Amino acid sequence: MQYFISVFISAFLVFQIQPIISKIILPWFGGGASVWTTCMLFFQFFLLVGYLYAYILTKILRVKYQIAMHLACLLLSLFLLPINIADIQNIVISGSPTWAVLKVLFFSLGFPYLILSANTPLLQHWFTSETNGANPYRLYAISNVGAFLALISYPVVIEPFMPLDWQIKLWSTIYWLFVLMVGWIFYIVAKQNSQDRLSIDEQLISSKIHFSRLILWFMLSALGVILLVSTTNALTQNIPPVPFLWIVPLAIYLLTYVVAFSNIAIYVRNIWLPFFMLLSFVALLIYFIGGQFDIITQLLIYLLILLCGCMICHGELNSLKPLHGNTTLFYLVLSAGGVFGSFLVTFVAKSLFDEFLEFPLAIFGVLVLASASMWWNKQNRLTEAKSCGASVVAKNQLSILTTGTAVVALVWLFAFGKLNNQYQQYDIAKARNFYGILSVKDISEGKVNERRLIDGTTSHGSQSLPLSKSTVPLSYYRPGTGVQLVIDELSNDKLLQVGIIGLGVGALAAYGQLGDHYTFYELNPLVADFANRYFSYLDSTEADVDVKLGDARVTLQNELDLGHNNAFDLLIIDAFSGDLIPTHLMTQEAFLLYQQHIKAQGVMALHISNRHLSLLPVIMNHSKSLNMQVMLFETPGDGYEHDAQWVILTNNSLVTQSPKLMAMQTPKAKGQYQNVLWTDDYSSLLAILKVLN
Repeated sequence: MQYFISVFISAFLVFQIQPIISKIILPWFGGGASVWTTCMLFFQFFLLVGYLYAYILTKILRVKYQIAMHLACLLLSLFLLPINIADIQNIVISGSPTWAVLKVLFFSLGFPYLILSANTPLLQHWFTSETNGANPYRLYAISNVGAFLALISYPVVIEPFMPLDWQIKLWSTIYWLFVLMVGWIFYIVAKQNSQDRLSIDEQLISSKIHFSRLILWFMLSALGVILLVSTTNALTQNIPPVPFLWIVPLAIYLLTYVVAFSNIAIYVRNIWLPFFMLLSFVALLIYFIGGQFDIITQLLIYLLILLCGCMICHGELNSLKPLHGNTTLFYLVLSAGGVFGSFLVTFVAKSLFDEFLEFPLAIFGVLVLASASMWWNKQNRLTEAKSCGASVVAKNQLSILTTGTAVVALVWLFAFGKLNNQYQQYDIAKARNFYGILSVKDISEGKVNERRLIDGTTSHGSQSLPLSKSTVPLSYYRPGTGVQLVIDELSNDKLLQVGIIGLGVGALAAYGQLGDHYTFYELNPLVADFANRYFSYLDSTEADVDVKLGDARVTLQNELDLGHNNAFDLLIIDAFSGDLIPTHLMTQEAFLLYQQHIKAQGVMALHISNRHLSLLPVIMNHSKSLNMQVMLFETPGDGYEHDAQWVILTNNSLVTQSPKLMAMQTPKAKGQYQNVLWTDDYSSLLAILKVLN
């Protein structure tokens, strides 16, 4: 029983800390989806190091000494707990964002996480040794259940009711309990004085593992992780990357492991594979025009693709797993494949591709690798009952399925190539970095003749062509929108100090007059480069313009810490990326910071146009804590322009009592908007999803 409890707690700890630590550091790096991708690489790599440590330990020491050695490492790791958030913030995070994230994770969590990662293979190894060769995959199933419950419990039980420092303390307390459990196991083994058994791999006859089988272990594991990470990336292109959207895909990934390696024959190749072939063409639809669907539809499609794809990868892995011997080698290869998959998405894909190709390539990879696995099974005459969940499949039937899958893969690849070429026909520039994918498109169709900056699949700003004759802002910033009306009202009798969070194409600079000063805060250096290179707003404005690179909230806080209050007449918050609005810029603490950077009669203007999220309830709540009045401006599009929604917060009577603004504002019906509180500790999307409200 002690083995089952220990492996459950160990897996729970390994996966519970992932959303906790990721949420802590998310605001420090701009709140983008790549933060979670990089965290996944760290967790996968240290899982590999932990498995390697376990593998070596089982080869060089007898069981009793393995437990003693591991217990000593666990006791040593206790000196590094609990994790101190203030200490993490003091770690230098300059330079490449990817390496900075990895550095923060290494110094805050590295050693305890490494030792935790080794527990599952070690505990299975000790259990098999102690029970003279009992099936170790019972513990593997318990481990996956613990990991699954850790992920599901976080957004439901932990995150809503505990601040982050309490979450850290609770995790550290459970870690202490786990160390006591390992001490109990060591005590039992020592008390039994069990003749210092040799490694179980030396007792059991281990079949020789063919190299091609190792390659399939490695590639199937890597492909499952590539599909997981790329799906998570795809989900968070247009939705804020909150823990819920990290946890659900990871939980589904683990669930497919639990199901595939259970005794219940759920993976039936003849059902799952044809279903995935159908889904692969649905994936083309969601890849190219996914932003046109509501959040729930996007979630369901992406998660169904992930479920089916991972079920195939892990079902094929189950058909290829060793029985009793070589289990530590099996886990080591799986972990290495996972690291390789994370590395490909985090580093290689961003270097090689200027578009988000890893998701469609993962879809294609599942089809190809499923064909390879079936061919290997046929060539080596493995028993098909395990992989198919039914009777042995006839050789010719397997050949038909293998050939059919390969043909579908080729047809799918051809279809993707044609659609992708059509989608990129207007591109004049495209680039990718840590923060996402940007493209510049010249579009001339009908009445539309303009250049657009596209972030993911959503317009980030535009300018009429030719640029030399165009100085009037378009899209969400056009004349008649809330932000233009407020700028016009404030600039009647004075020069303006304007701060703008989010550069886009620099369209708002067009409203600047001689003597005005516009300060832009932009997280993504690629946006600044494209705005200067492909658009003329910043060059043609009469106002003085500064562009400060880096996370706006961090920059504003640093300025305040240095005693510099910007005293803006107007602070504009327009930091959306696609339909994604970084939640750390919309919390109560962030708004208190903004208030300190505007004059007493200053104005905040927030751009909240969003296809999926209604941010007004959040702002209404913040306005009460700031004791500021709220004005709402909704400007409908005309078929060529977007609907624009702006919210104004101010106590300036020249604004709130302006006849022009009062006539143009949108009435707010009493009780129409519930108050939703967002803080640095908790920000729920469910209350502001348009599809649910």
